[in-house]
Parts: sequence; C-alpha cells; structure tokens
Amino acid sequence: MRRESRRITFAAGDVTCEGIFAGSVADGQVPGIVICHPHPLRGGDMLNNVVRALAEAFAEIGFAVLRFNFRGVGSSTGQYAEGIGEQEDAKAALSWLIAQPGIDADRLFLAGYSFGARVTLAVASTDPHVGGFVVVAPPALLGAWPSLESARGPKIVLCGDRDPVAPPEVLTDLVRSFPEPKRLVIFPDADHFFVGQERALARRSAQLLQELA
Repeated sequence: MRRESRRITFAAGDVTCEGIFAGSVADGQVPGIVICHPHPLRGGDMLNNVVRALAEAFAEIGFAVLRFNFRGVGSSTGQYAEGIGEQEDAKAALSWLIAQPGIDADRLFLAGYSFGARVTLAVASTDPHVGGFVVVAPPALLGAWPSLESARGPKIVLCGDRDPVAPPEVLTDLVRSFPEPKRLVIFPDADHFFVGQERALARRSAQLLQELA
C-alpha cells in the first residue's frame, strides 16, 4: 500500500476551501475521515499540531484523510461565519471526500479539535453521510450541545484533565447522553492544547475508531 498527499480545493456554496488530502493507493475501498481545525479567529488552521497529528495517525492505519481550512483561513475564500458557514464547509468536505475513487461511503467519519469539534458535533447531528465521529476538547461554553440521539456509529470524545475550556465533568455528562457505541478518554496532565501529547492523543483516537467502527 502506498500513501500519497496532495493539495486540493473544493466548493462550499460560493466559497472555495483549500485542503490537504492524504490517501492510500490500494485495491478495494478504504474508510475516509474529514478533520476540522480550531477557531479561525484564534490562529486555528489545518496545520495545527493536533489536527496534523490526527491526520497522520489515521493515514497510517489506511484511512483516506482530508484536513482543510475553513472559509477565511489561509487560501480559503470568504470570511468567518460564526460556526454556521463552517458547518457548510465541513459538509462540502465530506461530499468531496465521498466522491473520490476508492472511498467506502459506509465508512465515512468526521473529526474535529476545539472549535472544529463543535462544528463536528453539529454536522454529525444532521448529516447522514457521517458514520461516526472523533471530537477533541469541544468547548463547553459555546451554547447548547446539539442532539446526537440519532447520530450513527462510534462517538469518541477526548479531553485533558486540566482543560477549563472543555471540562471533563461537562463532557462526561455530554457523552452519557450519546447512544452506543461511545467512549470518553480523559488524558492526565493535559490542558486544552495537548503540547507533547499530540501523538498519543491521535493514536488513541485512531485505535478507538478502528475498534468501534
């Protein structure tokens, strides 16, 4: 199996988003995952340390991976849209990925970190393409959580035990409301940024998704 990586663009309405696609060249169909980055107004982009680690970990186990810049970030056109337009960007990214040769439409997943995790939860609650999700440190103070009662597939939530933005006790209550299969992983001695723990976090995410999917 040979992995390849290339820059791509896709349309989300009248916005053009840039991304990096990493896929495995092999016979048969492979699972796919789209990864959403942290807050655009706080320096978040597809080159973020956690996003990059997630992309590498999933590519290593044979996933086709698309990470991308939300509207207004990097070379993506448009401007920040309060998390609403960003949901459209994520849906368009899923549509682009599912249209690629060799992608298994029944094994299409969504992942996100911080702001990207909230976008992931919102999209997973409504988009039938999403067959499961991984969210890392979803901020707890951005309004009500979307209902995930009808969300399909694995639901994996990861956070640090010292994260005031995504407190473990709040996420414990959130995950309790999810239907199975689900997992909550709390990393010791980690805050919102996971500096030095990116690789371990990403490998654990990939391992869990592979086990539960």
